[in-house]
Amino acid sequence: MVQSEIGATDSLGWTKVGGQAGSNAGGLYQDRDGVRWYLKIPARDGHARNEVLANHLYRLAGAAVPEVRLVAQGDRLAVASRIVKGLTLADLSGDSAARHSAALCEHFAADAWLANRDVLGADLDNIVVDRNGGVIRIDQGGALRYRAQGADKSDFGNSVLEFFSLRDPARNAVAARIFGCMSAAQLLASVQLVAAISDAAIRAAVLGIEGEGTEAETLIATLIARREDLIRRAAELNS
Repeated sequence: MVQSEIGATDSLGWTKVGGQAGSNAGGLYQDRDGVRWYLKIPARDGHARNEVLANHLYRLAGAAVPEVRLVAQGDRLAVASRIVKGLTLADLSGDSAARHSAALCEHFAADAWLANRDVLGADLDNIVVDRNGGVIRIDQGGALRYRAQGADKSDFGNSVLEFFSLRDPARNAVAARIFGCMSAAQLLASVQLVAAISDAAIRAAVLGIEGEGTEAETLIATLIARREDLIRRAAELNS
């Protein structure tokens, strides 16, 4: 059974019960305790660590995300995401869709901070509303330094471009369907959740998953700078 979000454990003994979903290799697996996980095997181990880290950073911001683990799949790292039962946002309509879309906006600033441009999926299918009505971001594969299919982002830096692009239908039509009509008050409230994350918490998250080294230190500095950039943008909304 998977034990830790930080250290990778082996998936030996897991039974494959379903095929690949999405653009990365993977499949649906059941562990020895009967728990079902979707196992995604990115082309690079760094992409796997990146996704697990993004998931952890979302938790620091208070956003609901699945239980996610790094799993050793032979000589490769995979991302095991515990299956969340529920309807996707695309399945909802009317008042229910509006209510859950508003709940999704509460953590818009975390999406922007983590550069998760594909947070909603191709058609709102990366958001699941669980049996308790919780709005869960189920796929962080396109967050931080990588695009969803594993390419490096050339424009992931200290400036949070996504604070605007995720609300602009010309640049991200899917995201703008949800975030495009956010009020200044909603934007400010979402930024405050990211602003509350300390430097120490960011450092611990990055080092715990990425390990020590120059790349990790660069990522820590970038995340702190992006948090500060969001705070500046929020202050401009108030001016």
